[in-house]
Amino acid sequence: MLVVFLFTLFLSSMAMPSKEGHTDSSTGTRTSHRAQFDVGSWKPKNWRLIPRTHVQPLEFSKAPRDLKPDDYFKFIPEYVGSVLPGQPFNWTTSCFKQNTATITIDGNSSATLTVSTTGKSSLLCDDTYLFGYIGSFDVTFFESPYWTHDIEWAGGWSEADAFDLETNGIRIFRFPDGVTASAEEVFETVLLFFGGLIGAHVPEWTAEDNLKFLADHMDVTLPPRKINRVDIPKSEIKSGDFFGVLRLDGLDPMLAWGMGSHTGHTTIALWVGSELYICESTVNSAYWPYNGIQMTPFDEWMDLAEKASYNVIHLPLSPEVAKKFDEAAAYKFMMEVKGLPYGFHNLFTGWIDTAEDNYPPPLSSHLVLLLAPFGEWLLSTELQLDETFDFITQALNFRLGTKGLSMGEAYMTAQKKGISLTELAAMPEQDSWIFENGAGFKNGPSMVCNVFVTKMWKAAGIFGSLTDSFQATEFTNWDAYTLNIFDGNYTRPKQCQEADPDSQFCQILGMSSLVSQASI
Repeated sequence: MLVVFLFTLFLSSMAMPSKEGHTDSSTGTRTSHRAQFDVGSWKPKNWRLIPRTHVQPLEFSKAPRDLKPDDYFKFIPEYVGSVLPGQPFNWTTSCFKQNTATITIDGNSSATLTVSTTGKSSLLCDDTYLFGYIGSFDVTFFESPYWTHDIEWAGGWSEADAFDLETNGIRIFRFPDGVTASAEEVFETVLLFFGGLIGAHVPEWTAEDNLKFLADHMDVTLPPRKINRVDIPKSEIKSGDFFGVLRLDGLDPMLAWGMGSHTGHTTIALWVGSELYICESTVNSAYWPYNGIQMTPFDEWMDLAEKASYNVIHLPLSPEVAKKFDEAAAYKFMMEVKGLPYGFHNLFTGWIDTAEDNYPPPLSSHLVLLLAPFGEWLLSTELQLDETFDFITQALNFRLGTKGLSMGEAYMTAQKKGISLTELAAMPEQDSWIFENGAGFKNGPSMVCNVFVTKMWKAAGIFGSLTDSFQATEFTNWDAYTLNIFDGNYTRPKQCQEADPDSQFCQILGMSSLVSQASI
């Protein structure tokens, strides 16, 4: 979602009429420096019409351009600092040797950010910035050698917005490569996801781009496989066994990058009588027909996963742990939570454990916490989505012991209690929290894929006396598959050995070889 938020703000803010005035100190003229984008008529240059007699789905088309893995997500702006009322802020960039910002707040009627830039190093360089507080933000760029720029925000603020301005000031973020390069980097990053969104099958060019991304950003190499599907006897699969998934569609690699994981999705096996099911928490999409927490017969799941271009690895529980797995208790848990929506409510807060160290560069807590209220507004007001897609607000209220506060109000309440915004986000999630969901869903715990798997393990009793000593909602994919619960002496079926001679476990689907990091 961060990519959607940043992409939306970058294009919309630059295409909208400018509200701020830019005053050239040498001429006194006020000019607007916003780039105009018209994406309605754009067509990738290498795509061409297919004759009607040879219809070819768009998902099998070639990549529209040669992408550079180094540019993926590079458009994310870097935090420079914050300017508070009565406290000028100074900084230096490669383009301007001296930059000074001040903020003047006129009661509740207006706030004016004044930025002075001097000492330009090159005639052709420019600096592009995002300035903002939780109530609003502005994207603009500076290129004149000696300028004073005034950016004005109208008042009428809520108590939370006014508190944020006075207490935290205007946050300053700089796009690393200027306006033109940043727009190109946004374009290239969107294409990393595009091919995986237009059909069940991930196009080859999208998979290749995602493999380059993983190699460049995570130093992870996934070699090609000659055998893409391995059907193992169901008798090899026990209740509680783990199935790790990586779909090379932009989303899974981005999640893996954020978690430091080699998978983007996790599922768990469960025998119910003589029927084997795969249980999981996911969403319906172009490649998956079912929504929320669900159980799918194994054979059907394998066919769907193959069509969806899943890479899937099977990690069996050790014999000792498998004996502890209580199928009846696991099934009871499954019936209690079946039909709940995917765990959007704590997708972010369950991932964050520290003030800064969980954010892969160039992402920072300052940017995420600034844009989160924008995301709340975008989802609830513009897209008119219900509580199901509340990414953070309820989770913050639980941390504060409050109910019904908006995100801005939660920020204000925390700071008045002496809790910083980064400390608030990093507070541990609790398995006992019950979240309110939108129309058509019952209320219940919020569980992303790996949290659901871990909570089923807890429900089944495999952790014994440790069950209540940790929170499954704090787990990531990496946490789940590095537990010391898997079979390190597993003898793979012959077909698994033939497909992947050097692997310790069975990879049952996929064109790319997954590397397991299971701690066994």
